[in-house]
Amino acid sequence: MEAPRPFPQPLPLALGGVLKLWFCELWLLLLSSGLNADFLPHEEDVEFINEYVDLHNELRGNVVPRASNLRFMTWDVALSRTARAWGKKCVFERNTHLEDLKMAHPKFTGIGENMWVGPENEFTASIAIRSWYEEKRMYNFENNTCSKNCSHYIQIVWDHTYKVGCAVTPCLRIGRIKHAALFICNYAPGGALTRRPYTPGRICTNCDTNDRCTDFLCSNTDRDQATYYRFWYPKWEYPRPIVCDPLCIFILLLRMVCFVLCVIIVLLVQPYFPNIILEQQIFTPEESDTEKENKDMKEDEEKEKKEEEKEKIERGKEAK
Repeated sequence: MEAPRPFPQPLPLALGGVLKLWFCELWLLLLSSGLNADFLPHEEDVEFINEYVDLHNELRGNVVPRASNLRFMTWDVALSRTARAWGKKCVFERNTHLEDLKMAHPKFTGIGENMWVGPENEFTASIAIRSWYEEKRMYNFENNTCSKNCSHYIQIVWDHTYKVGCAVTPCLRIGRIKHAALFICNYAPGGALTRRPYTPGRICTNCDTNDRCTDFLCSNTDRDQATYYRFWYPKWEYPRPIVCDPLCIFILLLRMVCFVLCVIIVLLVQPYFPNIILEQQIFTPEESDTEKENKDMKEDEEKEKKEEEKEKIERGKEAK
């Protein structure tokens, strides 16, 4: 019988091989964690916009009792920027600028608002919006009363509203929630609790004259047209985005034109003065008052010393 062969010993890796292996493992770990991470959508992401706008219209078009004058909703960039700007504060409080002129929107005043906060990894626009809509259970349409808070639901089904803009912001902490997501939707015109949110009846029977019925809602081509407010951002947003409006662009072009003209003038004038020799001029700085006083004091001291020496010489002569 042959003696059992010993198991082969693993060859020791060189230091360079160990480092390469370690970097490969680190790279794979970072890559896998990046692929699995769920990033919150940007407020101007098309899929995100379509998701929450379509859901708003779906819920509005299927209200009970049926609505005869609910308007079709479309996206508004200024409302989404206002939602993003307030979300940066990471506070679960109502925006204090919604009623101020041109502070929440360049065109509308009296902006409506709905807010949702929860863990970042649990956020979806559908979860947040449907949680607002569930407040209908606490609202009595016939009596126009709420058993608890139903303001979010009333804003979603407010008849005059036809513009919406939302944004979601990651926050390290809001209240007791760590790594929170703050989801805000702004509406124009905003809703109120002063009356029923819409007029019940057969769908689209109380639409405006030029409206047509779209998904059980009153739509209008002019009213629903999307306006991109390119240079408008909330004045109170911090940090403020860097935006160059038409005045900024005009000043920049004007400076460039002035610089080019100066260069051209220098090049045109220079050939007419070829023999100009720039001589270095040496300027002697004027003495300050303190320097003059010090100089005078030194001169006086020297005079006194000379006079003392003369007196000593004269005294010596007399003594002889």
